[in-house]
Amino acid sequence: MDPVGCPACGTPSGRVHSRYQRRLSDTSITGREVLIELRVRRLFCDNFDCGKTTFAEPIPRLAARHARRTLILQRALCAVALALGGRAGARLTRQLAATVSRMTLLRQIRALSDPLYSVPQVLASTTSPCVAGSITERS
Repeated sequence: MDPVGCPACGTPSGRVHSRYQRRLSDTSITGREVLIELRVRRLFCDNFDCGKTTFAEPIPRLAARHARRTLILQRALCAVALALGGRAGARLTRQLAATVSRMTLLRQIRALSDPLYSVPQVLASTTSPCVAGSITERS
């Protein structure tokens, strides 16, 4: 097996401590829920100065650390949560064969970072009285 870099210090290690099962929910296929079962290695860090003695093998393109869903399913649920919210989104996820609760969808929304807004360069323009918002009275 290929050596894996320690997430704390980056030292490559191939010394296996143990293995464990990891289950990930994925997007549905032909209307049926998909469950991916992985066998993940736990490795020793060979750097004595590192604070981690063991670490789990990462799967960055498939799932985030400690995640129970794949990145693709996570993005889909986030889109449903933003579009429909709690109860309606939960009803839709049942139809998509990716059943989650309304609270899970609301947690998805709360976990999102705020969108970045650019700072406006011009706050007001006084070149035209109509644009500046002035009102003229008619007689």
